[in-house]
Amino acid sequence: MLTYTDEITVEEYNDLRRSVNWITVKDKRAQKALNNSFYKLIARKDGKPVGMARIVSDGGYTYFITDVIVRPECQGEHIGTALIDRLLEYIKRDVMDDETVMVSLMAAYERESFYERFGFHTRPFGNHGPGMSMWVSRIADGSIITS
Repeated sequence: MLTYTDEITVEEYNDLRRSVNWITVKDKRAQKALNNSFYKLIARKDGKPVGMARIVSDGGYTYFITDVIVRPECQGEHIGTALIDRLLEYIKRDVMDDETVMVSLMAAYERESFYERFGFHTRPFGNHGPGMSMWVSRIADGSIITS
């Protein structure tokens, strides 16, 4: 049976990340990220987290959907669709009359078509340039590496 909650431990969060070959996040930083999420939603099957997504926001007009994860063995069960549907419904309830807000995300590699079904546009388009990202790492000797 599939249930939805907003509760997830750091261990469960990193286990989900590992399941899709994403980097794990140090406990302190992961807890801070989870605590500071504007909204988070975790799909559980028999009590075990099988998917999640969260929103980071400035509380104004910008919403960023991140950490959209579904365990590989559960992909194809429409869990990702349910997560995004529920996140977008949350955002729509948060928008007031005569307002326009921006909802952004960075699709995982070759997953753009999944998000296009919800009305997201692949960038660049119109006057929107391509999405961009950078990793910043501090290694053991204190050096900073960007990639």
